[in-house]
Amino acid sequence: MQTQKAIITGISGQDGSLLAQHLLQRNYQIIAPVRENYNTINLQALNIESHKNIHFVALQTLADINSIILEYQPDEFYHLAAFSHVGQSHDNPQKVFEVNSNWTLKILQAIKNSSPETRLFFASSCEIFDSNLSEDVDENSPKKPSNPYGISKLAAHNLVEYFRDRYDIYSSIAILFNHESELRSDEFVSKKICQEVVRIVKHGGKPLMLGNINAKKDWGYAPDYVKLFPELLKLPKGDDFVFASGKLHSVKDMVEVAFASLNYKISWKGRDENTIAINSSGETVVAIDTRFYRPMDNRYLIGNKEKLAKTFNINLFTPYEKWVKNMVLFEYQKL
Repeated sequence: MQTQKAIITGISGQDGSLLAQHLLQRNYQIIAPVRENYNTINLQALNIESHKNIHFVALQTLADINSIILEYQPDEFYHLAAFSHVGQSHDNPQKVFEVNSNWTLKILQAIKNSSPETRLFFASSCEIFDSNLSEDVDENSPKKPSNPYGISKLAAHNLVEYFRDRYDIYSSIAILFNHESELRSDEFVSKKICQEVVRIVKHGGKPLMLGNINAKKDWGYAPDYVKLFPELLKLPKGDDFVFASGKLHSVKDMVEVAFASLNYKISWKGRDENTIAINSSGETVVAIDTRFYRPMDNRYLIGNKEKLAKTFNINLFTPYEKWVKNMVLFEYQKL
């Protein structure tokens, strides 16, 4: 059987590094376009930074992507690279559109012109949907993003569908709800909670400061989702799929599970911005800082994974409590 070649953009991120590990286990050759001084922390954590089947190639400008696709003629292209922090997208919408929309267009044009047999996987986002939806969100739910990140992702999403319909480019889209893992970057609240809980349990000190602890998300475990990415490119025709757990959990829930993972008891007092959590000695271990409140923290979207589950015969994803504990124990071993 001929070795498959895959390009992965964003290989140094959570999903990119997990996908690289997954494909290497299947004997893929991986081409990884990277910027100068790219972050290798996740690749090192998975012990694949120096793997013989990963070929890192310099990526400096939009023009480089065409030459990379032309040279390597990949069987599969996984476009995961993105400006992905929703809260920060309000401060720099121009950069968000450059990275999320313009780069996607350039990749689509390069595949069309230089490697039309390449199968494209695109990582879309639940942030493309209308935040006021009361029913579970599926692939056909109304799209009305409420932040620059979501708007840029919807533009890219629409471009992928356009090239699929207009030029017959094989492409599948994963509409990803929040998904976390031990490799999540530090700016995400899930990572912050796990790191701070470990610090407090081990060393005490100042409390964990959070914004709206009642904000709720449909959170899943990234390894569960990433291992399905290649399966989307094995279908007879490209298609779109919602990736979600189908359950809501609040930030407060995650704090409770994180502390419980280390057998550390807390109790809550107060309400709204005066809410605190105390330990068994009465010390404050969690408090609210309204500076961390985010626009649109009231987005309580739940994903409907029925199409994904039926297509790929999925019964269960990793339980919420288990993967949060995985993240906490990962940080515990580091600190």
